[in-house]
Amino acid sequence: MINFLPLIYQDELLFSVICRYKQMCGMVSKRALELDLFKIYKRMGRKSVLFPQNLSTFVANLPPTSELTVQEIIFNHTMYPFYTAFLSHEKSDSVFNSMAEGSGKSIENMVGMAGSKVKSNDYLKYCPLCFKEDMEQLGESYWRRLPQIPGALYCPKHQVLYKNSNVVITDSRVAYLCADEDTFNTELAVDVYPNQFKELNLKYIENASYLLFHNQKRKELSFIVKFYIDKLRERGFASKGGSLYINKLLEAFLYFYPSDYLELMQSSVDVGQETNWLRLFVRNNNKNRSPLRHLLFLQFLNVGVEELFESDKVIGKRTVVRNHAPSYSIEERRKEWLKLIEENPTANRSELKRIGKGLHTWIYINDRDWYDKVTPKLNTRKKRTETIDWEKRDEECLALAKEAVAKLLQTEGKPIRIIPANIRRVIGVKRWFYNKSLVKTGQYLKEVTEDIKSYRVRKIKWAIDEMIKNGEKLTVYKIQLKAGFGGGNKEIKKLIEQILG
Repeated sequence: MINFLPLIYQDELLFSVICRYKQMCGMVSKRALELDLFKIYKRMGRKSVLFPQNLSTFVANLPPTSELTVQEIIFNHTMYPFYTAFLSHEKSDSVFNSMAEGSGKSIENMVGMAGSKVKSNDYLKYCPLCFKEDMEQLGESYWRRLPQIPGALYCPKHQVLYKNSNVVITDSRVAYLCADEDTFNTELAVDVYPNQFKELNLKYIENASYLLFHNQKRKELSFIVKFYIDKLRERGFASKGGSLYINKLLEAFLYFYPSDYLELMQSSVDVGQETNWLRLFVRNNNKNRSPLRHLLFLQFLNVGVEELFESDKVIGKRTVVRNHAPSYSIEERRKEWLKLIEENPTANRSELKRIGKGLHTWIYINDRDWYDKVTPKLNTRKKRTETIDWEKRDEECLALAKEAVAKLLQTEGKPIRIIPANIRRVIGVKRWFYNKSLVKTGQYLKEVTEDIKSYRVRKIKWAIDEMIKNGEKLTVYKIQLKAGFGGGNKEIKKLIEQILG
């Protein structure tokens, strides 16, 4: 049994409490520390910074006067509430029990982190101004949960960028280091993001905070999918039956979120890929979806996350039954239609339709054979629309596409990716621009389409040039921010290092 435990602060990670306990005790050995607290000889388990295990043993090892419970630790001092928010009660309980009893199961596998494209940060993050306030008011600081949420770029209190500390999250390398001057500092990160990014991210963090601090309810995935379909139907992105208008949805989503912001949020959408995450998101399957993408989708729908968890009834997909049974006497309607024909002897079917309006529709749907027998056909053929000269149009579109590419490459500010959608937007045409008859244009679009790596290289080189012009110091971290990638992407970091040579 341990003799004391430091005072636990609001939103403090249990890992942070252990760091401060270690410092107070003057302990050096990590193994001795874990044995003292958890009575185990092995490590607490991978990702234990976010999901500590053996918590029942830890609580039993506290002083008799302690009122700290396993439930309070898990809900208020770990990342459990965020990562299990969109899991079923059964899965959430399984994660809870594994954290409480230390089953040896991989928690990140259970919550869907291991196979997800959305990764947690490699380092603990912090707000420099929160750190400064802590030192002034408490005489020490601590590791908070909110900055560790994937996709959290800004501190909602001070509205400045979060920064990476030098404390690694991965358990195989983790050291129990306190939040102090040795692990971070109060220097503010340079904010190179547009105001739109900040507004979008602060709203994202607002919803994420609800999951972390207030929500203890859980919904089955089937319920969540039905909820999404209902909201999409309200906004015109799904039919009455619940079938998605996927192209319309993709276009609206990519208009709402800038592509650079989605890349920062590890949620880029390739419209040309049939299996992009957004196409698969509103489907009733058992695949885990990252909480980050749930929050992005809810924000796009302008729906607060609280509304989802407070909802009791959903509809989802449904069969729309149309009753075509006649509500009028067929004989009466026939007489009216014959009278209309008699009164307009020179009118063709189109003119009779215009004159008769609802009567024509009723007869046409409910008495089609009789309608064809008695109704005069067109007397004159409508003049045929002039045939499109596709070869000529192809040449014209090709020239427009080349001009658009030149404009995109010459655009001031952060580079824009050369892809068909952006080329089409510059020209100001609709989706007919992708018509298969425009052979040369289609081939040109394929040739100039910029793959993601080339685009990243171009953005990085642009950022370096801009920083050199402004006399800024070139560091990998600052270049990442200037180019709009965020500071925690390993792949981007390696690419910048290669370019810098």
